[in-house]
Amino acid sequence: MIAGAFEDAFIKLEREEGPVKWKDGEREKSRLAGLRVVAAYLDSPEAPKAKPRAVEVPLTEDIAGLCVPLTGTIDLVTDCFAPIDFKSAAAKPDPRHAVFDHEIQLVAYQLLLERAVGEKPPSLDLVFLVKTKVPQVIRVSSRPADAKRKDRVVRMLDTAVIGMSEGRFHPQPGMMCMSCQYRNECSRWPGVMERRAA
Repeated sequence: MIAGAFEDAFIKLEREEGPVKWKDGEREKSRLAGLRVVAAYLDSPEAPKAKPRAVEVPLTEDIAGLCVPLTGTIDLVTDCFAPIDFKSAAAKPDPRHAVFDHEIQLVAYQLLLERAVGEKPPSLDLVFLVKTKVPQVIRVSSRPADAKRKDRVVRMLDTAVIGMSEGRFHPQPGMMCMSCQYRNECSRWPGVMERRAA
């Protein structure tokens, strides 16, 4: 059943994100690697034992201090109300760097959940599916954000929104671009902005 769902998702991604120009044998190698990672996850302690509260839950909420509604889709909300975001990785993550790198996303999920449900999550978690020869599943947990962390994230988000709405957008290509849904739009940015009237 799981293998069939994986195969369906694999074919759907090829169709919707393609065309994919596979080299000889690469498609099968990639498909099998994906199946191994899924099997590792299902055999790990990170696979939910109890029914989760939500899966792929889209939320949009008005957050105090943010000039637009905050929108996000949380991969998984466990039975104990911990939001989890799944990440794929080629190497074992450094927990401190992982939490820092994903601070905005994790705190945004906390803000969305607290606003939607009125409940504070016990932790903010990342689950890394590490695509090594023998796949690993690694959970990185961080404590819920206090008022200071939440305020910092809201201010960062608001600054970004205002900057983009005023045409002050400067792409900063990096590793994170590979999974960004706006990668194509960003790569077409001409590098020129209209000057604002003084």
